[in-house]
Amino acid sequence: MFRINKMVAAATAIAMLTVLASCGKKPDQSETSSSASQSTTTQGLETTIIETSSKQTTTTTEAPSMNTTTKKTVGSKTSKSSTTTTKPSLGIPSAAQVGSASFKPGTLFKGATLDYRKAGESFTLGAWWWDLKGIVEPVNGVSVDMILDMLIANNVNEIYLDVSKMLPLDEELAQGGLTEDDKKAGLVSERHVRGFIKKCNKYGIRVSALTGAAGDSVLRWIDPANKYFYIKSFIDKIAAYQSYVAADEKFSAIHLDVEPHTHNSWEKNRAKYTQWLAGFVIETRKLCDKVNLPLEFDIWSWFRDYDTVKDETGATVNILDVMTKNCSALGIMSYFYTGAGQFDRATDLELEYAKKNNCRLIAGTETIKLPERNVTYYYAGKEKLIAEQSILRSKLDECGYKKVGGAIHHVYAWYALVK
Repeated sequence: MFRINKMVAAATAIAMLTVLASCGKKPDQSETSSSASQSTTTQGLETTIIETSSKQTTTTTEAPSMNTTTKKTVGSKTSKSSTTTTKPSLGIPSAAQVGSASFKPGTLFKGATLDYRKAGESFTLGAWWWDLKGIVEPVNGVSVDMILDMLIANNVNEIYLDVSKMLPLDEELAQGGLTEDDKKAGLVSERHVRGFIKKCNKYGIRVSALTGAAGDSVLRWIDPANKYFYIKSFIDKIAAYQSYVAADEKFSAIHLDVEPHTHNSWEKNRAKYTQWLAGFVIETRKLCDKVNLPLEFDIWSWFRDYDTVKDETGATVNILDVMTKNCSALGIMSYFYTGAGQFDRATDLELEYAKKNNCRLIAGTETIKLPERNVTYYYAGKEKLIAEQSILRSKLDECGYKKVGGAIHHVYAWYALVK
């Protein structure tokens, strides 16, 4: 767990190095991050253990391969294109400036907008943001401010930010800043995450801490034999972060995208993996309660009446009963290329349990390129996206439940579609 006195001691050491720097003796400690092209979102996630300093940082990123690997990080050239930082003094370093300090909404994004959510509504419009590097440098020429301008124009009020590659501050301070190896691995300083959340809050956008797993790696997360090591490590990291940052730099929730249905043995083990998922959600809720954060969870849209599990009391219930009871919000991967189809996939069984357990229900919209053309708006174009999201919004308004909303997957694909 995070220790403030350890951080202060390490920060003091950095301050001494800063004094030496005035005599020309400071080692290179630039605050830049590696430039890399956008990794296109795939249907799965890859879990990687990256060795940093003397500790292991668990990271989960979208990747074409579903394999879990353990590797040493390696160095890379860096760029200063989109962020500036405040030099640390004694104590906790200040948050970094993310994007331009003179950013003004409406000046960068000129593309098409959805008629989905109006400013001030309680209705949710969220967006998944998978590439953490994007908050410190442009991804395929698209800067953090360009994405934020689009989100503000669409009245988005929550972001699910993948922080698997956020380097804990105590490690960063102990080693004197991000190393070239860290930057090559795509790690990002907590100071930049703090600056990003602060900027989002300024425009009424809350930020959830996102991570997850799919494919071959997912069983490591949900198998009770592993004692939930990965989620415990992730929540410990977020709890450490929350313990020292300012109120407008805090995460609003833990958001998980853990997908057992993507494992290649799902069909043969559906009942077992569904029970493992139930146990995982119950345990994760307990962990979130300890750090005073709500739990949000993304699930596929194909759970059925026969997907039953034992809950914490030993009663036999539907998996959706467990999910909606233990999560404050469910993001349904209701991916289809019509608003009516999305509504059906998001609500046919899920709505019943959301109402029962007072859980927020979020209908997901896909915009990335996928082989299955009927589950994404990538091929349909922006006009079709806009028209169908209006239909989806109307159906959600008419469903008789107020705690509903939508979310777009993901920010870079969305931007490319409507720019």
